[in-house]
Amino acid sequence: MIERHSQTDWNEAQPTRRALLRAAAGVAAGTVAGAGHAAVASAPIPLGSAAEIGAFRADSRYRAALKRHCDVVVPMNDLKWEALRQDRSRFDFSGADEIVAFAEANRKALRGHALLWGEALPAWAKAMTTRAEAERELIRHIEVVVDRYKGRIATWDVVNEAIRWEPSPRQPYRDTIWQRLLGPEHVEIAFRTAARVDPKARLVLNDYHFEEPVADAAARRRIALDICRRLKDKGIPVHGIGMQAHLYAEKGIDVDGVQRFMRELDDLNLDVEITELDVIDWKMPADSGKRDAAAAALVSTFLEAVVAVKRPKAIVTWGLTDRYSWIHETFPRRDSARARPLPLDADYRAKPMLAVLERYRAGLS
Repeated sequence: MIERHSQTDWNEAQPTRRALLRAAAGVAAGTVAGAGHAAVASAPIPLGSAAEIGAFRADSRYRAALKRHCDVVVPMNDLKWEALRQDRSRFDFSGADEIVAFAEANRKALRGHALLWGEALPAWAKAMTTRAEAERELIRHIEVVVDRYKGRIATWDVVNEAIRWEPSPRQPYRDTIWQRLLGPEHVEIAFRTAARVDPKARLVLNDYHFEEPVADAAARRRIALDICRRLKDKGIPVHGIGMQAHLYAEKGIDVDGVQRFMRELDDLNLDVEITELDVIDWKMPADSGKRDAAAAALVSTFLEAVVAVKRPKAIVTWGLTDRYSWIHETFPRRDSARARPLPLDADYRAKPMLAVLERYRAGLS
């Protein structure tokens, strides 16, 4: 059941851009996050969201929210193998084409997600058995997909979640069909192919669990840097690292570790993008006001840690409204309260998190 508030008229409840910027300035001054300093002008950072095709087709408010709040749109699932290639011999671009056309019609930038991932694969891909088959299908897939959107999708998550959850120097890579059949070279094949098909595209290594103050997160940061360093050493283009930033509300941010990571990216001449931002609040008290304030503070702490050293190319949330989020099923709460992971609530009202995001979109930091 969707949690509702006293305001019932959605249009009247929506804040104006001016009001959002006033709120954002308040956040910058410490109202939400306790930052303790006044907002100053800086370079704006594009704000975006992943778009889920079911909600996109069925809910006009969802489309209106994407238009209003986003500079960048990401097809959430419709460029994954499972959506594009249920049949090995045929590509189905219907969902992706809808979202791409919407973004173009509304002058939004596009990010492509994702050319290679070990999950969301059709049955035939999971059943591949030889190196030659895996390499052939991977190259063909990237050639077809990148060529279709060449000059339209400017940035690609080329490889998604390649790093093992608890990596070690001897086993840094996630156990996927690509790793089993191609070994670490699957990353090189993917980046090399994408660069060949669209030399002007920005190519990103996208992964998660970089920001927590634990040893595994530090190890994952090192491995991400090592992967990019090896690509560069071999002359294979890679332009940045995507930090998914699925933030756990009950956990902290390794500010020093994140900032060191930003400096190391600079040393490699790599960009950073925030690619899948949301807040997992499954262990927080049910009170929605307290959860929203905690989520805004956590997002502010994380983004300030990044932006203090390096401005990301974009900040993209994994969805825009609490009405539609993977968090509800993947991280279910033990009470009857609904998760509140995103900038807009289930009735499309702005939450404190949106003010934090708008601060960076407006060039205030």
